[in-house]
Amino acid sequence: MTHPKTSRPLMAAVVVLVLGSSAGATAQDWTVRQPAGTALPDGMGGMVVDQAGVTYITGTSGASSNTDITTAAYAPDGSLRWSRTFNGPANWHDQARAVAVAGGLVYVAGNTPGPGSFAQALLLAYDARTGRLRRAIPYSSGPQTSEHGASVAVDDAGNVYVAGGTTGDGGDALVLAFDPKGQLLWQRTWDGPAFAPYSQDTALEVLVGPDGNPVVLIHGVMASLHPDFVVIKYAAGDGSTLWETSWGVSGEDSPTDLEIDAAGDVYATGVGIDLNDKYATIKLDGEKGALLWQAYDQGGIDDRAAAVTVDDQGGVFITGSVDPDGDHSNFNDNIMTVRRRAADGGLVWTRTYGLNCIGCYDIAADVKVAQGKVLVAGASTSPPYSSDGILFALDAQTGAETARYVTPSAPAESTRPKVLRTSRAGTVRFGGDFWNGSTGQVDFAIARITFATNTSR
Repeated sequence: MTHPKTSRPLMAAVVVLVLGSSAGATAQDWTVRQPAGTALPDGMGGMVVDQAGVTYITGTSGASSNTDITTAAYAPDGSLRWSRTFNGPANWHDQARAVAVAGGLVYVAGNTPGPGSFAQALLLAYDARTGRLRRAIPYSSGPQTSEHGASVAVDDAGNVYVAGGTTGDGGDALVLAFDPKGQLLWQRTWDGPAFAPYSQDTALEVLVGPDGNPVVLIHGVMASLHPDFVVIKYAAGDGSTLWETSWGVSGEDSPTDLEIDAAGDVYATGVGIDLNDKYATIKLDGEKGALLWQAYDQGGIDDRAAAVTVDDQGGVFITGSVDPDGDHSNFNDNIMTVRRRAADGGLVWTRTYGLNCIGCYDIAADVKVAQGKVLVAGASTSPPYSSDGILFALDAQTGAETARYVTPSAPAESTRPKVLRTSRAGTVRFGGDFWNGSTGQVDFAIARITFATNTSR
């Protein structure tokens, strides 16, 4: 399974069509909610859809005294195929952050307590059909070292890559590679030039490019004591560095998301400093790591890109949240989505959603392209919504909104949107959590939505 997108997750419950689509009918097929627990870390860690349309989720569940890892599979019709809970040998704080599926196995990355209660990176492998746990692989670089897995990807040969963090002079990025039998192939760490306690480096995401080599996105702190985007391409076979690129200015340049196109070129987005916080997006040559272009987008005073994706029509799409006045106390952020040209980074269109009233808090979580539509998922408290999940369908060519779907929250509930996934059949999975402020209860949630074929292209 080349280039599996890792986890960065969303939400769902009752999905309501608010604004019709001129491209044809769209249907909400089903919704599911699964109780997770009341612990603060509880929530969806990842979601993925296989070629047959089966949806797999993973996340942290349980009470605050002992969190576990829950992984579940839902059939294309929304029925539960299986659900499994992993409680590690320490019977304590197990956490899941990412999921991938390939070769009949479901892989989950996270962490589990080891000797002395120091966290170990964890890789679980489940049988995709039955949910039987095939392997549980804890990893530790040494005693009194805390480590975690944040992202997981699988290549066509069945090798599994886990990216996350380890402790060194502060935090260091950690990358692990396992063969199809679960044996460790290689381990790499990345430690930036900053000194402790400012050296807070961590790997955020790993993807496999079309050439079969893993590419890792790192939040890396430089000698200026400020972070940069760091992107490294490793050789799948031995973990040697094929290229390494860092990008940023002497400010808080913090990456959030990574994408690779069909040609193997690499895109990263996040927050960049250019007088004020702005969306910052870069494109790197996939063969040598050279910077091809950089672009800033601004819709307010404090802007933060959440996700990036590409299509096969030369489009690069970035979404996130913008604060129109820079005042964090009035919670009036908007959702802003932009399209740029993959060839040269030129701006094509910008689309902003949200009201600027106090408490009108609109945030984006993920973006995908399917059937000629740009799908933007997030949460909204702008009237008439009240902490509801929201999914926009935008025309890829113009940015015009063609449909809107809402996942309303119940009284005292808040939505925590996290991830979008699309299937080959053109259906969309909208996933994340609901959190009840009165009880502390967290539910995993997923909705499947079918988009009609776009007749305008």
